[in-house]
Amino acid sequence: MGWMRLRQLATRLVVVMLASAIMAGAGVGGTRANPGFDPPEHALAVPGGYDTVVTSQTVTSAGGTIGPVSVNGTPVTLKVPAGAFSDQLQFTLTAPDLAHVGDAGFRGYTAVGGVGVLVKMNGSKYQGTFAKQLTLSVVSQSINSLSVVVMWSGTAFVAQQDATVRSGTATVRFDSDPDFAVLASAKIQGATSAGTGKPLLGEEILAAALVLLGFSGLAYGLRSRAVG
Repeated sequence: MGWMRLRQLATRLVVVMLASAIMAGAGVGGTRANPGFDPPEHALAVPGGYDTVVTSQTVTSAGGTIGPVSVNGTPVTLKVPAGAFSDQLQFTLTAPDLAHVGDAGFRGYTAVGGVGVLVKMNGSKYQGTFAKQLTLSVVSQSINSLSVVVMWSGTAFVAQQDATVRSGTATVRFDSDPDFAVLASAKIQGATSAGTGKPLLGEEILAAALVLLGFSGLAYGLRSRAVG
């Protein structure tokens, strides 16, 4: 094969790789929901399902602690303060499918933990809010200082600004029965896109450039041999 033909093939290959990288980069991740929009009449199904029951316990107005229980392999503890409600309620903790939670709409993050809290009174969903906030803690080695706690609003996951996050632990307080997820930054989890697990766009372009250099060097070597 002549060196000119080899060089042409290398150039075409790099053009295809660059085009694929740009298209992949344009489709990776998502955008955060606009907090100012009005939710639709019917709430969307929460990503991850949150339909696997982990434990279900009854708590009275005296309060109590549920857990720690293992939710997707991470210890979760729910603390109910005395006086949060006046009736006897049933608390059910559920586990999501973290793979389907994904980045929860936050590009550059990936779900490393999550738990749903379902509250019922006499078999029906508890309506309203609690008089005192409940505290939920999630423990995982994957949680770091850049982690974010998000809650499903009915249409999107929303970051909880008052959540406390430190290395190994995430704590959030709430006054209703929500679905939570803990997201870890891909900057620490690994240099890949949290949404797809694929290399980031810049890495793809760099790889293509290296391929071009490799083929160019090979073509130059073949040409030198031919001339010699």
